[in-house]
Amino acid sequence: MIKAIDVLNPSASTETLTAEYERASRILGQAEVRTPFLLLERSKIRQNLKRLSHSLPRVAIHYAIKSNNHPAVLEEVARAGHRFDISSYQELLLAVEAGGHVREQIHSHPIKSPYEIIDAINAGVEIFVVDNPDEIDKFIPYAGKVRLMIRFKVENNDAVVNLSYKFGCLPSEVVGLAERIRMRGLDYYGLAFHVGSQCLSNDVYLKAVDIAADLIKELDCRGLETGILDIGGVFPVPYTEDVPPIEEFCKPIHARLEEKISHDIRLVCEPGRFISATAVTLVASVIGKSVRSGRRWYFLDDGLYGSFSGRLYDHCKYQILTNRNTTWKRSVLAGPTCDSFDVVYRDIILPPLEISDLLIFPAMGAYCAVSASSFNCLRKAEYLVVD
Repeated sequence: MIKAIDVLNPSASTETLTAEYERASRILGQAEVRTPFLLLERSKIRQNLKRLSHSLPRVAIHYAIKSNNHPAVLEEVARAGHRFDISSYQELLLAVEAGGHVREQIHSHPIKSPYEIIDAINAGVEIFVVDNPDEIDKFIPYAGKVRLMIRFKVENNDAVVNLSYKFGCLPSEVVGLAERIRMRGLDYYGLAFHVGSQCLSNDVYLKAVDIAADLIKELDCRGLETGILDIGGVFPVPYTEDVPPIEEFCKPIHARLEEKISHDIRLVCEPGRFISATAVTLVASVIGKSVRSGRRWYFLDDGLYGSFSGRLYDHCKYQILTNRNTTWKRSVLAGPTCDSFDVVYRDIILPPLEISDLLIFPAMGAYCAVSASSFNCLRKAEYLVVD
């Protein structure tokens, strides 16, 4: 029997890890299957959608396509009756192909090119997000065809990815922007915020809801009715550290929404990572090894230019499973390209590995394959879809 070990947590229970490793080994034994490959489980997409929906019963799910745009993921979202959060016209096309309806989608990118706007509007998109005066003015020619939401920022030092650095106006600017929307003959529709990605604390979420509630009251006093509040994503998933179960994480958020936000206002969220991350497992092989400056180097057939792009752009540290468990030493785990930058882990404790050994990387369904490249024309990991 294969016994799998979690490299980043060798003391972790091995039962689930071993089952994961054995399954990957069986699949690799099938005809025409080669590493690297990404194993996508539809059942986990369904499970994640169900858990989040039950944890936030008032909040409609608009899956963030940017997290993982594989057709199987999008199909499960549409089949479950949920909608999509899009950041481009091309993502809209993917949503529609999967079974989504154009007018139900929210175009949440706060900065859009004129071509992006006209393509989306011509396709039937009505709801757009803005966060500054110049973006509002882009929509003047389309008065009567669009509804605009205003995104405000909430500073959060606990998030792994700070999504308030590049987008979102100050809360104090919201009312002025809403007035500008009205003065330009456009339709103010609602508010949006995103407290950051992979945030392990829900305190900042509660703060954001409080800010939104105060803004809604002030806007209402000015005759600007808020029809929708988008509370963003942020819902964390377990990588190499434990996170609260989604039910526990969302409980105080649900309570605060019930307390502060009228049931006349539609609530939506835009989860990406929570839906897609744990549904995908990467299986890669050791294709080379060496000793450099006294340290062992192992080369994989996937790297930073491929599925591990999330190490750069998403700041993620992924779990690693191996069936080796002898003398552990400080090592380097590198990718397959000819670029010396392509090093996945520069200082990691590994057991001795051999060429053709398998390494398994769970929870690689978010912000990995979507940002992989074909640098060196090396083969990218292909998806295998199950259930």
